[in-house]
Amino acid sequence: MCLIALLYRVADDAPVLVGANREEFYDRPGEPPRLHADSMPWAGGFDPVGGGTWLGVNARGLLVAVTNRHKEQVPAPRRSRGLLVRDLLRHADAGTAIDDAATRLEAEPYDGCNVLVADAGRAAVLHAGDRLDVRALSPGVHVLANSDVNDPDDRRVRHVLGWLGARRHPTVADGLAALREVCAQTEPEHPPITLRLTTRGTVSSSLLALPADLAAGVYLHSQGPPDRTPYFDRSDLLRQLVRI
Repeated sequence: MCLIALLYRVADDAPVLVGANREEFYDRPGEPPRLHADSMPWAGGFDPVGGGTWLGVNARGLLVAVTNRHKEQVPAPRRSRGLLVRDLLRHADAGTAIDDAATRLEAEPYDGCNVLVADAGRAAVLHAGDRLDVRALSPGVHVLANSDVNDPDDRRVRHVLGWLGARRHPTVADGLAALREVCAQTEPEHPPITLRLTTRGTVSSSLLALPADLAAGVYLHSQGPPDRTPYFDRSDLLRQLVRI
């Protein structure tokens, strides 16, 4: 499981702000963000098991992320969903990435997933369970876990939607502060946004602000549960991306 909160065209100084908690088995935490020299350079964490990523941003300011989703008919063999994210990060804009994602999810063998694609011009979630559903996202607060985006029946999603929606986020600083706080919330005061189960839980967390000038963006990463692990500033990765 994973949980992603998106503030889309909410802050005046950045159209895309994201807080994302990665939830995985504790023995599969993944590697922290670095640069990746694909045909379109991108920055993000790396899963050495599957060879892909759960979240990345490319040199054009396109963000792609994935969460799990239930699927009755799971193909075998199946392709890593993290590799799909890498494929989509090769695109120059969200529109072409969304179209390509829809084509690939229909034609290629993947386990169930939700794919978030966003840039300054367009944002959507592709729900790829037993059928494909593409949901365009309007400006505002959106939260994605392992069912539909903004699912009112998921108590964690419902809590984050209400908590972020009750606050104003006029600037990047305001939005990142709110995302940082909500990503670290846990029991008993709140539903477990930072999740701890027996064999799996929140293994890392990322906060991103993507303004029109990507070099002025912010990339913070916690390589562990964010209620106990500090965020380190990796905004240098965004500055390096625009220089490649």
